[in-house]
Amino acid sequence: MMSLRRGNSLRAFQWGLAAVVCCLAAALFYVGAVTLERQSALQKVSRYNSAWTVSQMVAEFMRLEHTIARFAVPGSGVDLTEVQLRLDVMFSRLQTFEANGSAETGNGRSLRNFVRSDPQNLEFLTDLRAALTVVDDLITVYGFGPGDVDKALRALKPLDAQLTAIASRANAFGAERAAEDRGEMQRLNTISSLLAAAIIVCGLILVALLVSHNRRLKIAHQRLEDATTDLEATTKRLQVQNTRFDAALNNMSQALCTFDANNHLAVYNQRFAALTGLPKDLLEGASASRIIDAARARQMHAAFADLYPRQNALINERRAGTFTLEIEDGRAFSVSHEPLEGGGWLATYEDVTERRRIEAQLAHMAHHDPLTDLPNRALFQERLRSVFAGLQSDPCDVLVFFLDLDGFKDVNDTLGHHVGDELLKVVAERLKSCIVKEHLAARLGGDEFAVVCTFPAGEENGTALADSLLSSLSRPYVIGSREIEIGVSLGASRHPGASNTAEELLQHADIALYQAKADGKGLARFFQPEMDAYLKARKALESDLRKAVDRGEMDVHYQPFLITETGEISGYEALLRWNHPERGQISPAEFIPIAEEAGIINSLGNWVLRHACREAAGWQPHLIVAVNLSPVQFKSDGLLDTVVMALAAAGLPANRLEIEITESVLLDSGERVSSALRQLRGLGVRVAMDDFGTGYSSLATLRSFPFDKIKIDRSFIRDLDTRPDALSVVRLIVGLGESLGMSTTAEGVETQQQLECLRIAGCTHVQGFLFARPRPSSDLVASLAAETPGQPLRAIAN
Repeated sequence: MMSLRRGNSLRAFQWGLAAVVCCLAAALFYVGAVTLERQSALQKVSRYNSAWTVSQMVAEFMRLEHTIARFAVPGSGVDLTEVQLRLDVMFSRLQTFEANGSAETGNGRSLRNFVRSDPQNLEFLTDLRAALTVVDDLITVYGFGPGDVDKALRALKPLDAQLTAIASRANAFGAERAAEDRGEMQRLNTISSLLAAAIIVCGLILVALLVSHNRRLKIAHQRLEDATTDLEATTKRLQVQNTRFDAALNNMSQALCTFDANNHLAVYNQRFAALTGLPKDLLEGASASRIIDAARARQMHAAFADLYPRQNALINERRAGTFTLEIEDGRAFSVSHEPLEGGGWLATYEDVTERRRIEAQLAHMAHHDPLTDLPNRALFQERLRSVFAGLQSDPCDVLVFFLDLDGFKDVNDTLGHHVGDELLKVVAERLKSCIVKEHLAARLGGDEFAVVCTFPAGEENGTALADSLLSSLSRPYVIGSREIEIGVSLGASRHPGASNTAEELLQHADIALYQAKADGKGLARFFQPEMDAYLKARKALESDLRKAVDRGEMDVHYQPFLITETGEISGYEALLRWNHPERGQISPAEFIPIAEEAGIINSLGNWVLRHACREAAGWQPHLIVAVNLSPVQFKSDGLLDTVVMALAAAGLPANRLEIEITESVLLDSGERVSSALRQLRGLGVRVAMDDFGTGYSSLATLRSFPFDKIKIDRSFIRDLDTRPDALSVVRLIVGLGESLGMSTTAEGVETQQQLECLRIAGCTHVQGFLFARPRPSSDLVASLAAETPGQPLRAIAN
């Protein structure tokens, strides 16, 4: 029985021992898990400081901006290699963020959490890479010349505020993580304490059975030593970080300082020390006033002594502020002041002397023409508005001159744009020499210039100045080894007068210039109210012209041209007529130039071409139709397609269409027009040179393209029977046509005597009022139906 009890007791003890061992094993396992958690927590305490990483990037970014700014300063000692080095460092910092931002362990996870904690961080990294890429392209692609420095600084400047913001977010993020880590450590310490108590209780129960208690104590002691070692390592890392922070602080482009609540210097960098002109031993803990006194005692002109008095108001009122101040030695500083919590203040001082110089240069470039250095249109209008704003306090006469060079396009086309540019520079110099200091000359663009002048009220100087400008600018110019002659047209308006505002003054001067050109160029015209009325009437006529075809006001009349010897009708010339509902018949000489200037001539000419082809398709098959084409139409690349479609739509054979052009078409457009004409001739279309004998006509022009016909201008026919020289010219033209295999048509034949002279001279075709006036197609129906080939001349005379 006793043995049974002992056996039961032993089994109970064994079960109890087994239970205690299991509990102890469970406790040990849980202790191991807690230990891992504590190690993880310790790793979090010592993890990579994201705030410091951001501050490093801020410092490197500032160094990059400063290096780029100094690179633009001649003699600064900064070369492109140093700029590239700063840029590479910034790319390295950016890659640290982008690489660690995607890491999943250790420090990379911490930095990743910070980057992803705010969408603005990812946006900033994208903006930063874009800005750095712009600078890198300017260096590697464009060589980073002086003009590229401003582009680089403008690309980097918007990131200053974002850098400040991300640094602030990094500090806040680090503070939040530190608070979380402290809570985690406190929780693990509590759990560890409870587990230690449980182990002690188990140890007291099993003191005789568990000899491993001392070993566990040794393990705990070892863990404590490891924690101490980790703490020492953390301290060393913080020291390294502080060293790096000091390096970043001293490499800032701005001078930085903080003063405590007692206005004693607490933190500063080397640039601030240079700003005060004092060594370190005189700066440590010194008050602002003591720093200034020490600098003056050493007879030093310290910039801080000039800047600090301006900060007093901000310091006394404990408010933030930013200002720029130019000190006695000519340097300019931008000062940013910020009060600190608990008293004291922080300030940065940046030398912006060079930046202000660059800004002044950019402002000048924004308001001046880069070629002539004259004020541009923006500055001219600003000056004019300023003059008008001051008229109430200082009444005076205001005159505006608009000038346009006559023949400048020919200089560019024949001698090249480089000669044109040199010519504009000389024009600008002459223009400035004609005016006094109080007046303003400007280049508005191209070959357009303007002058705004003010005179004492009632003093008339406008006419004299206009004559002086015309005389000076019209004198021959010597550019290189060439003597160039151009003219100038001038339009002027004055106040007081018809122009009562700055806008009216400009508008009226422009109208006067338009009138000067219309009157023959090389003239000066002062604005008169009737000029405005004329221009408005012209604009109204232009507006009506745009709608004339759709309204059915346009019609095509036809005038026959005949074979001189037989009197047979060879064909008809299509002539456009405009029957205005209010003004009646308007001469083509009046509305065709308007159509060409307003860009309407293409649509109008194409309509005439289609209309004439369609009506000619119903004539006798031996009759051709002649259509005049404007030089403007030949500047359109679709002219060939337009002619082909007009012929196809009308069903008219190409050999029954004759296109009449003036010589200016070939002179203005060259080979491109010649190619189009040759293609038309290849289709069978006939080509005639109109108004031969006027303008620039020459044998070389006739030989440049094989015309089918030469039309002798009516100015030679008018004097044919009264002036022998006119008859000689006609004979010369007819002989020229015969030698080149071209027929000739005399326009404007009005008398029988003129006809006889032309017949004797050998002119092949005639056209004029002697035979028929231009008539609408409806009037031609009867005569066309009755006409047969070989019909004599007298049968069709009016």
